[in-house]
Amino acid sequence: MSQVYHSNAKTNSHTREMIQKSDLNNVELATIYNVNVKTISKHKSRNFLEDKSSRPNKIHYALSPLDKELIRVVRTLTWMELDDLTDTIVDVIPNANRSNVYRTLKAFDINKVPTDNHIRDVLDGVDIKETKPFFDYLHTIMIKNNIFFLKGI
Repeated sequence: MSQVYHSNAKTNSHTREMIQKSDLNNVELATIYNVNVKTISKHKSRNFLEDKSSRPNKIHYALSPLDKELIRVVRTLTWMELDDLTDTIVDVIPNANRSNVYRTLKAFDINKVPTDNHIRDVLDGVDIKETKPFFDYLHTIMIKNNIFFLKGI
């Protein structure tokens, strides 16, 4: 199977192989292939031909595992809509926003509120402001006990 290269690519696996096998110096190779001398030096010093990944070594997330677990627990206990959940959570988790709350719900596969009529009937009279003391209490307990990750509740 042939490899398809980007139209603006200066080097590909074939040219990298030729660079690595060549006895010419770096300046001559840079002139031949119309690339920088540093590029030639880089490819000569490598022992592989494939492109290196551009993915970062460590991906930084806005929410900690504890924050994500808290969002999961609150969602499964209350089944609030996304905007209501975000408004409630932001008091406990300051860097939470609608986007990363939704991303967390999606990761746990609880991004859609169940259409079960029983759950809707139970939650029909729940006022969001009444749930704030529960979150304050939960947050205090977690900090006092150094709980950094809750297992399935």
